[in-house]
Amino acid sequence: MNILSSAFPTVLTLMLLLSSCAPAPSGRNASGLSGRTGPVYVQWMEEQACLRRAAELTAVVSGSSLGWKRSALSSPFPEQAGTWFHASGVLTAWSGQDAFLQALVREHAASRLAALGVQGIFLSGLADTGDEWAGRSPAAGLGEDATSLSFGRLAGTENDYQACLEDFSRAGLLTGGVLLPAHTGTGPDFFLSTRAVRDYPGLYAMTELPRETWHLLPSGKADIPPPTDASFPLKKNPRRTGVLPLSRERISALIAAGLLPSALVQDNTALTGTPRGWAVTAPVAGVDGVERRWAYRWYESPDRPVLHWDDPSGAARRILQASLIQQIGLRHQILAAVSIGAWMGLDADFDAETKESRMTPGLPALQDLARNARRYGATLLVEDAFPLSVLADLQDAGAGFFFDSALFPALERSLLQQNAAPLRESLNLAMTLGIDQRKLWRKPADGSACAGASHLLPLLPDDWKALLVSSRDCGRELRINAPTLAAVICGLTPGARPDGDMARRIRDIHLLQIATRAFLPGLLMLSGADLDGGLPDGEDWRATPPLWQLNALPTSRQGLPSGYALYRHLPASEGMEEPLSRILHARASTSVASAELAAVPSCDADAVLAAASVLPDGGHLVFFGNFSGKEVSFRPDFPQWNGASRRSDVLSGRTMRTDALTLPPWGWQAVLLR
Repeated sequence: MNILSSAFPTVLTLMLLLSSCAPAPSGRNASGLSGRTGPVYVQWMEEQACLRRAAELTAVVSGSSLGWKRSALSSPFPEQAGTWFHASGVLTAWSGQDAFLQALVREHAASRLAALGVQGIFLSGLADTGDEWAGRSPAAGLGEDATSLSFGRLAGTENDYQACLEDFSRAGLLTGGVLLPAHTGTGPDFFLSTRAVRDYPGLYAMTELPRETWHLLPSGKADIPPPTDASFPLKKNPRRTGVLPLSRERISALIAAGLLPSALVQDNTALTGTPRGWAVTAPVAGVDGVERRWAYRWYESPDRPVLHWDDPSGAARRILQASLIQQIGLRHQILAAVSIGAWMGLDADFDAETKESRMTPGLPALQDLARNARRYGATLLVEDAFPLSVLADLQDAGAGFFFDSALFPALERSLLQQNAAPLRESLNLAMTLGIDQRKLWRKPADGSACAGASHLLPLLPDDWKALLVSSRDCGRELRINAPTLAAVICGLTPGARPDGDMARRIRDIHLLQIATRAFLPGLLMLSGADLDGGLPDGEDWRATPPLWQLNALPTSRQGLPSGYALYRHLPASEGMEEPLSRILHARASTSVASAELAAVPSCDADAVLAAASVLPDGGHLVFFGNFSGKEVSFRPDFPQWNGASRRSDVLSGRTMRTDALTLPPWGWQAVLLR
């Protein structure tokens, strides 16, 4: 959020007191909705709002040739940028009093990552969030509920970012970042919308409810839908932000009163399993003194209101375009991520059988954002986990990369079941549907929220569920990272620290997860947990993903436990950096990121995955992975393998002298065919 000048705070404080205004977010809850707000505070909130900032940013492009100097169809993304690292301020623990961006420079993160074979750093969780404005700590949303186009107080300043950018450039690393999502947090823009400030109400999918219908609305905690209703998340403190989710009965009453549409497409034929629905605000006095209550669409949580892409004011379009201009033009990011799931099927349900109705207005919005991203010199990355059945259609919208629904959670299920069948079936389905594997971004589980993770719940032991499953905002939300998944499979007791033998098994299973993704086409995204093996250390805050520790003695800046960095406690020869470096350099040397997946044959071994890809130079790369704790021997038999005149191990370069392969428990091998 913007920092007030040194001369202004004293005067502002006096004016706030005289106007009976609330203080800044660092004081009491700033996004609460009760009571009338003074004009000075409203003006201050506008200075923090995205819509106000959007006017300044779009002016950079409006009236210039910048918007049409580049083609809207050709991608500027370099083919050699196939491996990225996800750096998130809220998923990281660091020491000292400096900001996260300063810590990245101080700890020489860029040079360390470049030496491993990483080509780009993807930054997220740096903006102000709804958690910050509501005074929630620890931050339940972990930076996903962005509310601002500016850096948050823990991330740093624009000057810190420019210094970081120079450091990345010296190391030869590209930069990427996150746009404002389609479902923001409840920050300044939502605050101003509920107070009917000019065109702010058009920013969100919301409607004013007449006073004579307020008897149909919830008025307190007792009105919250019960947690047994899976469609609605459980709120810990619903009065905290003054918003309440609506039960089905209350929605039906408002529909009967003609205040809400009879149904929306996403409520009947949703493309994702993410919770969604209607919520209402408490009575709030507008800037005109009129008390109002609003109904609005939420996605993932009632604290995540949905932007209204189709509003005639164009407010939502303006702030998304401003976000593009800022990330690409001013922050020089070549990869821009966006979350658009909240817009899929956000339309009245008249003909939900058509593909167009299921994806309106999400698909047109994606097409528009993808075109403009390319015009400004970047490629769009879609964060939402869409099912394979619609992914092929979405890939034609122009975005460069989409979340890898082909491997996640099928790969994790295969590990937990010690059977490669789920992964084999998912990849074959993706090929049948015509999904371009080169357009998928593949990341090992890193503790970020993902709806697909719920499919893993039945396979987890109860003691691990108690630690990793949260009901803070979404009835049943699983946050897990790759080394923790490996620890679950090894039978580690939650919160315990593994001994030498178990630590090595955890690393082997973790490496299998990385290698499977690394030796398939597409963009590979690593995280801090992949470097130091973060495991839960006790139960200070349940469902907290272990953090990436920038140094040996971290201090969490968000009030979260930092976890146990497993690989920091192993000898260097048994850690992650050496094998990870070999994988990444082999991945780059084969150009498998730009390859085409050709076959996923059966090897007459249930635990073995075989995946053959056609490389850009015409050769083949075949990945074999053993998804079980037992040694497996087999003889590959498929056209690409049988037709090769020379077979060599990708990592060592040694020529293979036999057709038979033996993989140790959780072992893998990548083979180059010529």
